[in-house]
Formats: sequence, structure tokens, C-alpha cells
Amino acid sequence: MSVLPLTLMKVISIAVLSLLLSVSTVAQVEEPKPQISKEPLTPDQIAIYRAVLKQYLGPDQTPLNLANRTDPIELRDQDSHAECLKGITLEKPPSPPVIHMLDASLAESPVVLVDPNQQRKKVQENDPGNLAREGVSGRSPTQKEMEEAVNKAFSTGLFTLSEILFDKDHRHAVVSYSFVCGRLCGNGTTLVLTKTDQGWRVNKETCGGWIS
Repeated sequence: MSVLPLTLMKVISIAVLSLLLSVSTVAQVEEPKPQISKEPLTPDQIAIYRAVLKQYLGPDQTPLNLANRTDPIELRDQDSHAECLKGITLEKPPSPPVIHMLDASLAESPVVLVDPNQQRKKVQENDPGNLAREGVSGRSPTQKEMEEAVNKAFSTGLFTLSEILFDKDHRHAVVSYSFVCGRLCGNGTTLVLTKTDQGWRVNKETCGGWIS
């Protein structure tokens, strides 16, 4: 195999570096930083978030750490959501992305509003994977110790709601949520809601989800 001259190698290296920098710049342009809205949540938005929290919690009254601000909603692959969004034409999300600070009225027991950055640190500290990797005093953790670690991780986990996308008539809405309690501990999904005479109702069919 022939050896490239040093000068040519430098030229190639500079070209590759320039390409990487340009790709990085494009990525940054394509994904602008979300802006916090100056407008408060509307009654419909608050009602939708209440419906999502009610469905997620069910009869469980374990405290839930809710991020005090939303995340942008991501529906990039519309084809993967075709079934759940059948017959629904959603409004386009704002550009650049907009997020909201959550209304304090959502912090009803067992929901607690938290700063997401601070809570993520607690999630990292209480990640049950830490115990699995590091063990206890040089030995493998027992089943009881693992269960206690998982319970503690769930108690410090972070629940985050996304922005809401409505259809033109504001009769349907799409929202996502995620619950993260460690690198391999969490779940999330995208829900469709319909406005009825009794308020916003979560549809039975979801737009897919994930579990780790």
C-alpha cells in the first residue's frame, strides 16, 4: 500500500475537518434553541396536561416530579404516526421552537413541579445502573438492594411534558411525555386527545412509545 505524501495528508485532514465543521454548523442552524413563551398556558393546554397526568398516575399516589417547563414536541416521521393521526391535520409547530413554563395549578398532590436541570442530577445520582455496575462493598447487590435502588430511582425520576400540537379546529391535540429514572430506566409515548362535551379525553390508540 502506497503512503500518501505528508502535504496531501494535511490537505485531506483540513478538508475533512472543514466538512465536519460545516456539518456541525448546519446541524446547529437546523435545530435552534427553544424559546420560552411569554404567553401563559391556555385553559385548553392546562386541561390537556391534567388529562395526561391523570391517565399516567392512575390510582397511584406516589409523588411525581414534573419538569416545570415543557420540551418541544417532535413528530418528524409523520408516516409512523399515520394510524393514530388518521383524519387529523395538525397545525405546524412554531419555528424557532417555543416551550412554556408550566402553570402552578398543575402541582396538585402527588405532582411536584421541579427544575429539570437539578432533577436530572438527582436522577444520575440515583440511577439503579450505578449499583449494578459498582456493586456493594466489592460484592454483587442482592435482590432486595436492587429493588430498593429501583424504588429510589422512581421516586427521584423526572417526568417531562412536551408542547402541544392542535388541529385547525382545536378539537384534537397531540402531546408527548417522558419519564426518566436512569440511563436504562424510563418510558415515554405520544398521545392523541379529543375534545368532548366532558372535556379533553385521551384516545386509546397511542402514537407509539418506548421503554428502557
